[in-house]
Amino acid sequence: MRQVGKITELWRYPVSSVTGELLERAEVSADGLAGDRRFALVEVSSGIVAHPERDRQWQKCVFVKSRTTSAGTVEVKTPDHDWRGVNDPHLALELTDFFGFDVALRPYERARAGTSDVEVAKDRYQVSPLHLLTSASIDHLKSIHPAGDPDRRRFRPNIVVETSKDITGFAELDWIDKGVRLGEVEGTVIAPTKRCGFTIIEQDGLPNDPEILRNIMRFGRRNMGVYCAPAQGGVLKVGDLVNLDQG
Repeated sequence: MRQVGKITELWRYPVSSVTGELLERAEVSADGLAGDRRFALVEVSSGIVAHPERDRQWQKCVFVKSRTTSAGTVEVKTPDHDWRGVNDPHLALELTDFFGFDVALRPYERARAGTSDVEVAKDRYQVSPLHLLTSASIDHLKSIHPAGDPDRRRFRPNIVVETSKDITGFAELDWIDKGVRLGEVEGTVIAPTKRCGFTIIEQDGLPNDPEILRNIMRFGRRNMGVYCAPAQGGVLKVGDLVNLDQG
């Protein structure tokens, strides 16, 4: 294997479509990062899960924050309010006030424990395993679109890898079907990450920028970043080396 870089950031998104949390270490399984995308925002009247990349009414999602406490419970923060647990009745009121229509926070079907009668959010997609993005890809997009800011937050990776200086372009797109070792966790790069309108929407410190997605479509065939499937469980840590099978 060849060392291609090191992990510089780990991200978990306890609630899909909202801002996630930076971690120093994270447990992973064959299904991906533990605790990732457990809950969803739902429009109460329709039961439809938030689609900020598609529906303008949800584009403020990125100004809502989520985190996991040391006890393993999920908390959410809307602008100008305090952190609240997902079962706090005030949370739905604050979300509704922020979005301007009735909003609830519900666990995904796949994340519901046991046979609870709690109302759930219908899974809007099959959760992919670990989402990896390299500094080479970010730097390449910046070189293509120097007026823009391809901040890694636009792409919602689980793992940000600072790649070696000789690795350039949308490098990880060439890693598909290759073995990869992330610290102690071995796996395979299984698919490119197809980008959507989420990459262009405004969020803290980042303006709306349609050219971000246009350039990914033009130069990456809509792909930037990759999905990795772990072969077994383990722990990832910031600073872990990333090695790629050259076969």
